[in-house]
Amino acid sequence: MRRISDGFLNDLTEETGILRGLKERVRSDDTLMLALRNDSIDIYYRGGRILHLARRNGSCSYIAGFDSNYAKPGAPYSIPKVPPTIETSDHCKEWLNAIPVLKEIMNFYLTEQSAKFEREFQQLVAWENNRSKLAAPTEYFITDIEYDTDVKSDDGAVKKARLDMLGLKWLSKDRQNSSSCAPVFIEMKYGTDAFVGKAGIADHIADLNNILSNERTRSSLNQIIAYQFNQLDRLGLVRFNRAKKHSGVVLTDKPEVVFLLSNVNPRSSELSNILKQIQEPTSYKLRFFVANFAGYGMHEACMMDLDTFSDWVGRLTNSKGAD
Repeated sequence: MRRISDGFLNDLTEETGILRGLKERVRSDDTLMLALRNDSIDIYYRGGRILHLARRNGSCSYIAGFDSNYAKPGAPYSIPKVPPTIETSDHCKEWLNAIPVLKEIMNFYLTEQSAKFEREFQQLVAWENNRSKLAAPTEYFITDIEYDTDVKSDDGAVKKARLDMLGLKWLSKDRQNSSSCAPVFIEMKYGTDAFVGKAGIADHIADLNNILSNERTRSSLNQIIAYQFNQLDRLGLVRFNRAKKHSGVVLTDKPEVVFLLSNVNPRSSELSNILKQIQEPTSYKLRFFVANFAGYGMHEACMMDLDTFSDWVGRLTNSKGAD
């Protein structure tokens, strides 16, 4: 269900919770992001997982781990000795003390991993819209990243698909009504080279057509996103202009799929050619994000539909030429 149990939530939020220090560290550190899983959490740094924490069944004990694959030969630091389980606040403090060293290990690894840039910018988008000082008036909120799901193709075959970001749209004019939110699925493409081939724009649209045409799947995703938003709100990890009486969001509107195309060469004709092949979907609203001056703060006014975006890209291509 990609949410955590009440016991796990209490350990993160209550004064005596053994994980409260971790939650407070994430709240005070803009380089970290907390993502909810199936009674586990992932803490991300620069788009990579710096800590995985899984609750043992029915206990206040948590299996903790750092991905040793980040520790490349020649890295300036070795992985600190930390307890494999967190059972007390002191165990949690040991992990908190290790985070600066774990960051340096990941920095050394990520410097040469250009393929990881997209994930790093996903985390930046989530921070900008959820937790930054400018997040309160934004109208899109990110509840999850790197969401894996099954997709059934037209021939009946089942394959794995990954959605870059899940979230919801909640217009500023509707903040008095927490049941007027729409589920949002954001696909981020970093650079023009990411438009084509495996996991390109066309492939993502085909997957989303199959995922969101199923009413049961849509209902399940709506529930997941609502649970995640409400739990992140309880953790103090989402900032928004709220009504005085706010008891949690409910998703009711038609799904929206947003393509966020980052650092695109405006002279390339690649995007224009791809857009000409896309058909308007019927099971969701297709939108393309265009930054409001600069930055990743997302508002409805920053979204273009397929026809408007195609015309805009076409004018850019024709006026600038192509590389």
